[in-house]
Amino acid sequence: MAYSLKDLAWLLEKLQAKGVKGVVVGSTVIDLELRKRQFEDDIDIFVIEPSPLIEEDFYRGLAEEEGWQISYTALGTPKLVAKLPSGEEVVVELYENILDYYIPPEMLDNAPKKRIGKTEARFIRPEDYIVLKAKAAREADIEDLRIIREYIDEGKLRVDERIIKRDVELLPEDDRGFVVNKLRELGFRV
Repeated sequence: MAYSLKDLAWLLEKLQAKGVKGVVVGSTVIDLELRKRQFEDDIDIFVIEPSPLIEEDFYRGLAEEEGWQISYTALGTPKLVAKLPSGEEVVVELYENILDYYIPPEMLDNAPKKRIGKTEARFIRPEDYIVLKAKAAREADIEDLRIIREYIDEGKLRVDERIIKRDVELLPEDDRGFVVNKLRELGFRV
């Protein structure tokens, strides 16, 4: 399921043209910062509108119109399997704040726009991604954070730990201590 930067731009442009407004929140954020041109993971998008939960029929119609498959994430939000011009397929998981899945609105509001080819899209910052991974703290998330820490230590990835500290403060108060401890265990100075 490898896809190119060109495929990513095409997919984001296609979703925007269909009326999907959102912010890319998954590992694609880190891959772009590392200047990768090939991607293997799915694409996680926090959808601003239309709501993946309330407007599920919209996404079902989009999938049908494009010849894509639709299923569901572990949280019950739609997940699209998009066919790319290269012939590859990529999974696009669509999220919004639901249950334990929470992204502070400030992170989304401050997500910068990036240009990929001719397509402009919004992506959370690597610092945001790091804090959200620490909050989720599943085994795979911790492993991802170890790898990110290695990239930082090797000079392949730059992050501003002041932004990480600020992001922790955006989390619900009950989560902050846990997240700080996780990040410190992994070598982040927060």
